[in-house]
Amino acid sequence: MTDLTSMSNQVVEAIRNTPEYAEFIRLLNKLREDPELYRRVDEMRDKNFLIQQGDIGDPYDMMDALTNEYEDVINNKSVGEFINAEVALCRMIHEFNRNVTAGLEIE
Repeated sequence: MTDLTSMSNQVVEAIRNTPEYAEFIRLLNKLREDPELYRRVDEMRDKNFLIQQGDIGDPYDMMDALTNEYEDVINNKSVGEFINAEVALCRMIHEFNRNVTAGLEIE
């Protein structure tokens, strides 16, 4: 297990050295400069996650309500840039995970 721990630390370091991670951190720090906006973005992301889990109500109605509730946040340029950077980072990590599981033949 020590080898895997060491390798996972190397992967973490490699991710931290990517342009995607650097952009995500830059935009996260920019967003944190406005604590109220950051709080609302975090709240919106939490609610979006719950809706995507599908455990509460009709997801289409819930997404409409979320969009209406956070319209000002969604239309904020800084928020849009942050969300796009977060998605790019998540896609990169997802691709890495797919490569690992494909190599292990996990179904």
